[in-house]
Amino acid sequence: SAYIPAREALDLARKLNTPFTHANILIIGGNGPMELAAIELAVLEGANVFTTADECHHDVLTKLGAKCYPSDRKKWLPSLKGNMDVVLDSQCEDGYESSNLALNSTGTLVCTGMSAVYRKDASIGFGLMDFRDYKARYCKMRADYMLNNTVYYERAEQYDRASLQQFRYLCHLAEKNSITPLVSARASLNTVAQVQQAIENGDTTYGVSLCRPWSVYSNWVQININEEKPSD
Repeated sequence: SAYIPAREALDLARKLNTPFTHANILIIGGNGPMELAAIELAVLEGANVFTTADECHHDVLTKLGAKCYPSDRKKWLPSLKGNMDVVLDSQCEDGYESSNLALNSTGTLVCTGMSAVYRKDASIGFGLMDFRDYKARYCKMRADYMLNNTVYYERAEQYDRASLQQFRYLCHLAEKNSITPLVSARASLNTVAQVQQAIENGDTTYGVSLCRPWSVYSNWVQININEEKPSD
């Protein structure tokens, strides 16, 4: 759920199937699970990795090998504008405009989501649909047809035989300790909704939250869980 989308998003920006050695890669919102995976994979290829995040995340992201900038686009865009070979943006703070401006003349922006759109409160428009959904459709259309050197990554459409081979390759890297997935929690099925709420509220620790459907207990400690795990 993190490494495969990260790998496929990077592949959408890859030129002639070559590695990203010495390429400048900007990852917006580097503290997210997929973004953490993308940082690790890009660093493994020898890229110069830049990321944006709140300052409280900078120590962790720096240890992964990324150069950190504040989340505010007004603070990172003046330094990075026109210099990036690749930008991954899962937030869509301004319709991907700033991320597109960060590209150099041959760079590629890969839009992987729009979490900033859905962080706003729900509001029904015209009695039919959440206004956030209208905004999301517009942002996707903008990425597909209006912004240069931009592609939109549709996760649901990407899973195929190639994804299976990517999964095998990533498992191989993990077995060789070339990558180290960060697991923030292992949640039981009956706590998935609580974990999802914690993710949306930004209350999760670094890494991926895994669901163990066969378990009735959880090690998720940031949220209130009624059951207590028995002692060994």
